[in-house]
Amino acid sequence: MNEIFSGGRQPIIRIKNVVREYQIHEGNINTALQGVTLDVYAGEFLAITGHSGSGKTTLLNLIGLIDKPDKGEIWIGDRNVGELNEKEKEDLRLKSTAFIFQFFNLIDNYTALENIVFQLQLQGYGGRPARKKAFEVLDFLGLKALADLYPQVLSGGEQQRIAAGRAIAKDSTIILADEPTAHLDSKNSQNLISLLRDINLRFKKTIILVTHEEAYARQADRMVVLQDGRIDRIENIKTETMLK
Repeated sequence: MNEIFSGGRQPIIRIKNVVREYQIHEGNINTALQGVTLDVYAGEFLAITGHSGSGKTTLLNLIGLIDKPDKGEIWIGDRNVGELNEKEKEDLRLKSTAFIFQFFNLIDNYTALENIVFQLQLQGYGGRPARKKAFEVLDFLGLKALADLYPQVLSGGEQQRIAAGRAIAKDSTIILADEPTAHLDSKNSQNLISLLRDINLRFKKTIILVTHEEAYARQADRMVVLQDGRIDRIENIKTETMLK
């Protein structure tokens, strides 16, 4: 099934027999991931779904280099993450990956525009180029009129779109979205999923969405279903849609 979707492309992320364990009370071990193997292809919109506790966020944190596996290998591009020191991991994370979290994590005393400008300045953009690119991102989001407003006067949907704007602005190839609809109503949730698809198509970014809502997961190219730390199944949504 993976070969059908890939169309001959090389994976941008390779996960090989990954195990992640956590020590809990009284020395007991919780195995969050049990031998997960998965390829993610460049330009793919991949959704990871499953019940609470299935290992979704653990897997995303490993891909985002926030955590590390106890066993197995993770490759980002041609780099084996397990062979990198902490500084090299930090550099790779900064260059390759942007995050969208369920909490918007906007800076309260920065305007919508300034929140995006700040992300660009972290990447080394000067003031004027950063503002120009930030305005372009807001225009794409349809939020240019909100540029000078602060997060506390924006709706939840608007704040999450600004958070997505920071991910667009970052010069990275991969966007990791961890339950980004968790604090949105159904209308804004669907708007955000549609926005992620637009970002995927327009900016050619690889998007990995974690969601417990299978209806949203089914709007991706592929859906990975986790159960008890293992891959239960992988569905090629894009291929199935094209064949209908």
